[in-house]
Amino acid sequence: MPSYLVVGGSRGLGLETVRQLIANTNNVVFVIVRNKAGSTFLNELIAKSPSANIHVLEADVVDPPSLRAAATEIAKVTRGTLDNLIHNAARTEQTNMWLGLTDFESDEHLNTEFLEAFKVNVLGVIHSVNAFLPLLRQGSTKKITLIGTGGGIPEVVFRLRISSMAAYGTTKAAMEMVMTKYAVQLEHEGFTVISINPGVVDVSATKKQKRECLSE
Repeated sequence: MPSYLVVGGSRGLGLETVRQLIANTNNVVFVIVRNKAGSTFLNELIAKSPSANIHVLEADVVDPPSLRAAATEIAKVTRGTLDNLIHNAARTEQTNMWLGLTDFESDEHLNTEFLEAFKVNVLGVIHSVNAFLPLLRQGSTKKITLIGTGGGIPEVVFRLRISSMAAYGTTKAAMEMVMTKYAVQLEHEGFTVISINPGVVDVSATKKQKRECLSE
C-alpha cells in the first residue's frame, strides 16, 4: 500500500490533493495541519470518506520538533517508511500577500513580512523534508513534491507583469532553489525531487485576485 504525506492539507490545493489520494483505498494517507479541530473542510472530507487509511497529525513547519514528532507517529503506522512527501504548506496571509515591494507601510513592516514568509516558505520546506527524510529513505518510491507558484518564476512574473506578491513570490522562488539542492543531493539515492507550479486556481486564497490573471 503506497503511503503519502501531505504537509498543509486543511484547505485549497492541499485539501484537493488529500481528496484525490483517499479516493483510492489502497493508499495510506497522512495529513499534517496546524490545528486538527480547526480544519473544518478536512474534517468534513474525512467524515464523508469511506477510507479508513487517513491519519491527521498536528505539526507546524516552523517548529521542527513538532515535525519530528509527527514522523515518529507515521513510523508507527508504516513500520518506519514513507513513499511520497507532498509539501503544500505556505504563508498566504491575505493582508500582506498581495503587496508589492513599494507598498509596505514601513521598513519594519517589509522586514517582518519577508522574514515570516521566508520562515514558512523556505525554512519550513527544509525542516519538513529533513524531518521525514529518514522515512522516505526507507520508502519504495522516494518521491518529494514541493508545491510552488508561477508567482515565483521570473519568466512568468515578467510576462504577466506581476508586481504584487513580493514576499510570497520571492520566497517561493527561493523554494525552487531548495528543491534543486535536494534533487542534486539525493539523486544518487534514487530520489525524485520536483516542484509543481499549478498556477492560480479557485481557492479561498485567490478570491481577491484579479480575474484577468485567472484567465491567463
